[in-house]
Amino acid sequence: MRTELKVEHLLASSAIPFVFPAVRINREYFGDGSMRQLAPISPAIHLGAERILVIAGGRRSEEARQRSDVYPSPAQVAGHAMSSIFLDGLAMDLERLERINATVDAIEPSQRAAAGIPLKKIETLVIAPSQRLDYLAARHRNALPRALSLVLRGVGATRKNGSVLLSYLLFERGYTRSLMELGYRDAMSRRAELTRFLHGAGQ
Repeated sequence: MRTELKVEHLLASSAIPFVFPAVRINREYFGDGSMRQLAPISPAIHLGAERILVIAGGRRSEEARQRSDVYPSPAQVAGHAMSSIFLDGLAMDLERLERINATVDAIEPSQRAAAGIPLKKIETLVIAPSQRLDYLAARHRNALPRALSLVLRGVGATRKNGSVLLSYLLFERGYTRSLMELGYRDAMSRRAELTRFLHGAGQ
């Protein structure tokens, strides 16, 4: 639905089930849409978007494999599951969009019109963190409230190899400010691209 985004939409979007409460908007309760939205870019396209600015929650580059001789902790398993839910869907949707764009580029507009192919090219710009957010979260683990710290320590989330889970649950001031600073630096490092993209959107 077309609507003006407000604070309650942001809170609902951050409401991880069983962790943060769902938010009532109009007649329904909403939680984090990534739990079931396998194609997160699709709604914007269906609403008529021709350019999409994507602010990703994780790095797009593959990390080097690491040797592990210790069985994964519950926090590592939970962090991996949450990354699969919240990040993999976006990565797959972007890959699918890039393939469709390549296909559209390969067919002349007149040929698409004659064949009744309604596809159009969707321009995207992806801004992703330049640092691993789990490592950033690990540096702020001492800011956790005592009760939550005890629980997360018990499942291994306060260790470096379990801090992926911590990066989803840590909303303390120091960590959120570090996230905002990282996002600002990453955006400014691509300022020229962003300027061209946003100015083009208004033409």
